[in-house]
Amino acid sequence: MSLSSAPFPPAPDDVVAEIERPFSLYQPALQVVPVVVDVPHAGRCYPRRFVEAARLPLRSLRRSEDAYVDRLFAQSVSLGAPLLVAEFPRAYLDVNREPYELDPRMFEGRVPPFANTRSMRVAGGLGTVPRIVGDGQEIYFGRIPVQEGLARIEELYRPYHAGLRSLVQRTQGVFGTCILVDAHSMPSAGLDRDGLAKSDIILGDRFGTSAAGYIIDIAEQAFTRLGFSVTRNRPYAGGFITEHYGAPAAGVHALQIEVNRALYMNEATLEPHAGFGAVEQAMAAVMADCFARWSGWLDEWREAAE
Repeated sequence: MSLSSAPFPPAPDDVVAEIERPFSLYQPALQVVPVVVDVPHAGRCYPRRFVEAARLPLRSLRRSEDAYVDRLFAQSVSLGAPLLVAEFPRAYLDVNREPYELDPRMFEGRVPPFANTRSMRVAGGLGTVPRIVGDGQEIYFGRIPVQEGLARIEELYRPYHAGLRSLVQRTQGVFGTCILVDAHSMPSAGLDRDGLAKSDIILGDRFGTSAAGYIIDIAEQAFTRLGFSVTRNRPYAGGFITEHYGAPAAGVHALQIEVNRALYMNEATLEPHAGFGAVEQAMAAVMADCFARWSGWLDEWREAAE
C-alpha cells in the first residue's frame, strides 16, 4: 500500500463500519530534518463489529489509547518532519509488537507455527492482538477466530510498518541518517521499577542500544529546560518499534517518548483538560529544540568528514 496523506487534525474518535486506511501520513511541504515521528497507539477508529462483540463498553476499550498524542506531536510537521499516525485502536491491534505475538488461548483454530506464543507480552494479554485493555480487563467474551486475528495483521499491521519503513529509508537516503521518534503516552497511576512516582516524561532508547547517546541527551535537556521531570528507560525502555528500527551503527536511531497523561487529559473521562494547550505548546518547543540540535550534530559530522 502506498503512503497516503490526509489533512490534520484527524477526525474525532468514532465507531466506524470499516477502518478506511491503516494510517494517516502528514507530510511537510519539504522535509528539512532527518526525523520521522510515528504515533502507533492513538488510533480512534473502532470497527462497529469489534465494539458490538466486545464485553467492554467503548470507554473501557479506549483506556488503551495513547489519547491525543497525535495532536501533541502535530507541530512536528510544520518543523519539517513527517508524522505517521495509526488509524486503528491499540485494543484492536498493536503494531508495537512483533507481527505474530499471538496467544493460542484466545483463538479458535491454530495459530501459525512461526508465531511467538511465549513472550512476556503474550503472557500478560498484550500481544499483537490484545486480550486485555491496559487496566487488565478482558476484551472478549470468548475465543475469536484465528483468521480474524491474522486478517488484522495483513490488512493493518503490515501496511503500517511498510509505511514507516519507507519513511525511515527515504529519510536516511536523503540525509544519510534517520532519527525515529516513537511517540506514546502513559497512565499516571502506578510506580516505576524503583518504587517512585512516574515522571512527566520517560525516554526510552533500549538502554542505549537503539540510539546514539547524544539523541537521548538532547531530548532530556530539552524537556528539563521546560520544567518537565524526566526518567530514562524505566519503566518503559521502548517496544518492538524502537528495538526493530533502531540501528545506530547503520545510521538509524529510534527514541521512544512517553508523556504522562495527567499532564494534558482527564484520565477518567478521557477528555483533554485545561492544561492541554500548554503541553501542546511545550511539546512543539521541545521538538523544535531537538530537531535543530539533532540536525546540528549531523552538520558537524559532515564537516568533520570533509
